[in-house]
Amino acid sequence: MKVIITIIMLSLCLAETKIGWVDSQYIFNQLEETREAQVELEKKQRSLESELMSMVSRGDSLFQVFQKQAPLMGPEMIKAKEAELLAYQQKVEMFQMQKLGPEGELYIFYGQLIAPIEKKILAAIAQVGDIKGYDYILDASRGGIVHALDSHKLDEYVLEELRKDTPSE
Repeated sequence: MKVIITIIMLSLCLAETKIGWVDSQYIFNQLEETREAQVELEKKQRSLESELMSMVSRGDSLFQVFQKQAPLMGPEMIKAKEAELLAYQQKVEMFQMQKLGPEGELYIFYGQLIAPIEKKILAAIAQVGDIKGYDYILDASRGGIVHALDSHKLDEYVLEELRKDTPSE
């Protein structure tokens, strides 16, 4: 981040640089596509949560039946039923992680819905930058540059500098 700020400051010193900024989160929230995606996400979330609650309810029922029948069971049968209940509980926990966890199905679905919208926003920002002649466009919500003219790109110069220090074979 410091390198980016330094590059911008150097550009300002060397030439008149046109810098703009956007709040991509505000833009994102204003789009109808975003609202539609959020509705789809909520439907998916409700469906998965309903399935989870059904599984939890079934687990509770199995446990209640076990508690009622336990006094009539032998020690080995109790042990087997406890193992069965534990396996079911683990199945429920696995479902919760795979479907609703931080890298689960719902998270992936969110990414699939949101990625095209974000790509569209970034393309629009770049187009506005090109049309209006901005050298840089900063994003207040992301904290970085979302558009820059290629003429300000220094990658090849840096690589060239790094190659000077590397002995050739």
